[in-house]
Amino acid sequence: MRKVILRWKTVSLYGAKEISEILKICERMEILGHLAVNEKGVTQLVEMKLKEGKSIDDFSDLEHFEIIEAHEENDDGILVSLLCNHPLAISAIELSNIHIHPPYGISEEKGMELRISGLSKSVSRFIRLIRMVLPPDNISVQTFQKEDNGSIWESILTERQIEVLKHATRKGFYSMDRSVTLKQLADEMDMARSTYGEHIRRAEIEIINKVMKDLQ
Repeated sequence: MRKVILRWKTVSLYGAKEISEILKICERMEILGHLAVNEKGVTQLVEMKLKEGKSIDDFSDLEHFEIIEAHEENDDGILVSLLCNHPLAISAIELSNIHIHPPYGISEEKGMELRISGLSKSVSRFIRLIRMVLPPDNISVQTFQKEDNGSIWESILTERQIEVLKHATRKGFYSMDRSVTLKQLADEMDMARSTYGEHIRRAEIEIINKVMKDLQ
């Protein structure tokens, strides 16, 4: 098994027409999770921070992105369901034995980062495809099949997921007699409740999947 982190600088993203159009609409766009995958593309749960004077209606001008529903809006941004059939997403759908780890996204300040894991041959094939569509500026490859437990979890979970899990655990969220709520936890970390909850849910899914593989 391998985990690969692909990174693009902002200047490189401006070389991709539709992604550069997204950066004209949003300061940042973070994919928190994948809600559904089918032949039409990937339905994503997305939090985006719109630029002044822009609205989610501007996405109607983009070929490969369609806003399905707006859920809530606060100071962090707006949470939406979005259908994506961009070639990058389609390539990931068509390949078996790889997994794209949310959250990931596009930022005017930080560029774009994508984390994938899977069988070595499948990962290599995906990288070849992505180099044709949008060549990354940096590729970091990790082999984590025989790493110690700490390294394995750091490979499976994102830094943000680990941070949120540690915070929730410290505050007693996983205690039998817990009294703290997701809203309280999210407020303490200056995050929207939906964003905090999605980080928790995705981390729990990754942990359960890893435990079940070890039990087999």
